[in-house]
Formats: sequence, structure tokens, C-alpha cells
Amino acid sequence: MRLLLLTDIPPCWNYTAGIVLAQLAEVLEPGSLVCFCVKHPDIQPIVPDNLSWIPIQYATKPRENWRLMPKQLGAISSFIAQSWTEIYPTLSLRDQIIKFARQHKVDGVWCVLQGQTMIRLAVPVAYSLGVPLLTEVWDPPRWWLKDNRVDSLSSRRILHQFSLALQSSKCCATASWNMADEYYQRYACQTIPFLPSLPASWAKPPAKTTCNKSDFTIGLAGQIYATDSWNALLKALDKVNWKLADRTVRIRLLGSYFNLNATSSTNIEFLGWRSQAESLNILSQTDILYCPYWFSNQFIEEATLSFPSKLTTYLATGRPVFMHAPDYASPTVFLKNNNAAFCCTSIDPDQIVFLLYKAATNKNYYQEIALNGHNTFLKYLTLDILRDNF
Repeated sequence: MRLLLLTDIPPCWNYTAGIVLAQLAEVLEPGSLVCFCVKHPDIQPIVPDNLSWIPIQYATKPRENWRLMPKQLGAISSFIAQSWTEIYPTLSLRDQIIKFARQHKVDGVWCVLQGQTMIRLAVPVAYSLGVPLLTEVWDPPRWWLKDNRVDSLSSRRILHQFSLALQSSKCCATASWNMADEYYQRYACQTIPFLPSLPASWAKPPAKTTCNKSDFTIGLAGQIYATDSWNALLKALDKVNWKLADRTVRIRLLGSYFNLNATSSTNIEFLGWRSQAESLNILSQTDILYCPYWFSNQFIEEATLSFPSKLTTYLATGRPVFMHAPDYASPTVFLKNNNAAFCCTSIDPDQIVFLLYKAATNKNYYQEIALNGHNTFLKYLTLDILRDNF
């Protein structure tokens, strides 16, 4: 059997989505996978040497954010541009993909439904080739549509196409258990959760105490989408002058980009982008790992169905996680069920400080959460489990 991987990021080691795809592709026999990647011009993937056997054809992704003017004029310009994109660039891409797939005699299409371009291509490509469609969803499509400010009429059409893609799928890989249950009920599609995973051998021993008595270091990796949580954390730390039990609070950031604003003095260290292995080592030398998630009512579906990839890395460090998210959020439910994190379900500064203070001073509870997080990683988030599901 030979699969066509249709994606906007190929298997690679320098983007989160690409890392997961690379982990899955490594399971397959050479010759059993080809890839057509419709990527943004700024994406520069680095494919691992052990996957150099995969034939990859690249094409440029059409622009997906067309709202160039404010208010009603912006909505009209978005609708016109989205309609044009669906008819012309998307049809051209479809023809290129079908030609590539036929050259390689594929037996199935594995499509990552990330963004409107991939959603528009999934069913037409699989139907034209006459092969089964297998889909994968990282985040609910509404998040992408909101982020790209797509007008309401175009959004409705894209969500309809997303529905058709899942209803046409032999199987859909989802980002969480919540998403798997929801999509099974909503689309009558077989679903299997594909959680971000790491090798079990990467797991650090669970921490028994914080790193030192003078500082309390909070680690954060990846982008900060949930600005409401992040701003609440900074406000809480400002309220106690960045001190917990006479210890100076410091935040250590790992990632390629952060949009930071501060109205008072802070103790924030920016280390830039690091590899997964290096990130894990650096984070294991912090005291607690901060995972912010959306509280805004605008992002209820995203918080309920998605799963933060950074959480897997966090749990592998052996350090406790500080999960800052509503009680209905997918990661909150998961962590509470396993008593595997300090879960703060409020953006009230006093509650944030209370829980951080508990982490900094209650040695027994700190040790318990670290141990439970370690065991939770080994039980649910190892590469062996992901590959079994694949």
C-alpha cells in the first residue's frame, strides 16, 4: 500500500506539526509514502535524513487571510477573494496533486485538514483518485478561520466542506480524546486520538523538590496563543512583586517568537527556539512549567477539543505542570483525571498566586504532582502508543 500525504507542512524536525508527521512516517516502510506539500512561502522545512526516501513535491499555498479593509468592506473583500481562491488556485492545485498521485500509484490519501486550502482539497482529490480518504485534525477549523479573519459566508462554506471531509473519511486522527468523541458523534466517522508524543526513554525522573531556595523559575515553551491567561499570570506576579515566599520568580521562555508587553519590571529570560531534546533538558531545570489556554468565550470549542503539544514535553521533564485553563478545557480534564498538574481554572490574580505559592512551598504536594505527571506521560503520551494508534 502507498499513501499520499497531503499536508501544508511535510514530515520535518523544525516545526511542531512536521515533527509529529515525521514520527509517524518513520513507522512506514520505504516506498509506502509520498507527500504533496502545499506550504506557505515562509515555511522552510528540514526533512530528516532517515526520511529522505519520501518523494515530496511542493506547491505554494494560496493566501488564506484576505481581510484587507475594516468592517463591512473587509468582509466583502474577504468573500470575493475566498471565492476566487476556491475556484482558481485551488482547482489548479487539485490537478497538480492528482497528477502527482497517479504518477506514484497511490492507494489512499492521508490529508491533514489544517486551514481552508487543505479542507477544500481533501474530498475532491480522494474522489478523483477513487481511493480511501484518511484525515487528521490538529485544531478545530473555526480557530483557523477566526485567526485569518475569514468572512462569515466563506466560513460557513468551509465548515461545510470540513463536515464532508470527515463524513467521507474512513478514519480521522484527532488531537484529543474529547475531539475523538465529539467528531464521532457529530460526523459518524471512526476516530482515533493522536496525541503529541515523545520516546519513553526521554522521560526525566520525577522531581522531588524545586531547584534552589532563592529563585522560583517558571518555564514556558512554544507560542502563547492564550493571551488572556498569560496577561493574568503577569498581573498576578506584579501583585506580589515577582516574589513567592521570599523567592524571586523568574520566567524562562523557549520559542521562536513572543509578543511581550510589560508595564512594570519583570524577570523574563528569552532563550529563542530550541530543538525538542534541548528544550526538554532546559525545562527540566525549571521549577514548574506553565501551560496557558483560552478562557475567552470566543474559544470555547478550541479549548474543549484541542490539546497543547507543549504539554507532552512538559510531562516528560519530570517537573510539575501549572495548567492555566478553564475547567472544561481538554487538557484540564485530562490532567485532573490523573492528578497530574497544578490546575488553575481562573484568571483571578489571587487564585493564581495561591496555587503558585502552594507549588513553591508544599514539598510533599510538589513531589506528588511531579510523580503523577511522569506516570501520566508514560501511560498516555509515549511514541510507542502513538505508533500503535497509527
